[in-house]
Amino acid sequence: MSLLNKTIISLFSISFLMALAPIKDERMMEFISARYEGDTLIVASMLSDSFIYEHTPYVGLGIESHYVDGSYMVTSILNDSLQTDLNIGDRIHEFNGSIVDSLGLEINGAVGEIQKIILTKPGDSTFSLIETPLAIYQYEQRKESFLESIIAYSKAWFDYDISFENIFSRKNRTVVHYKWEGSKAESGPIYHFSAIEIIELNKKRNQIERIVSLWSEKQFRDQFK
Repeated sequence: MSLLNKTIISLFSISFLMALAPIKDERMMEFISARYEGDTLIVASMLSDSFIYEHTPYVGLGIESHYVDGSYMVTSILNDSLQTDLNIGDRIHEFNGSIVDSLGLEINGAVGEIQKIILTKPGDSTFSLIETPLAIYQYEQRKESFLESIIAYSKAWFDYDISFENIFSRKNRTVVHYKWEGSKAESGPIYHFSAIEIIELNKKRNQIERIVSLWSEKQFRDQFK
């Protein structure tokens, strides 16, 4: 790319950012609605390139897994400095004395409580016993991952509704309290959660830099037991 083209693109980008209006409460509610709608065009336009979404800290194993052929395959480790006993590709067959099923791993206990896991390693059919403690984990998402997750979330629900309970802003920080409810099928069960999020804007208040979630995901997941 020539220097002239680079200069034109840079000037266009600067002009676009300068043209962005400050994000006020109405736009913030529009952003949240678009997020659950899976509208990545609106959401992406309001996020900075350095955007971070901080999920609520939780007590658990610090893994992501998917149920495949009768076992849970570990697909991601959230923090490999805390979780050193499990690895990507491990298959969990028994958890705390119970054979796993498609309903999910029931993880309960205090920080440090030992969980007993029967698993197999990739390429090995030998069953092994792993004893690993629960710890506090916090998952962070960057912009690209966040956009991918809202698409997947919106596809999982047949219908939903959001009610905004309270919203207030001070300087470059907005606190939003809202309630969400949705169903996976027409006339199906209704699931609920209540969320409080702190949304931090850049200095010009025209792009979102960070969202800190303060609601407990466990209150939502427990409804599926």
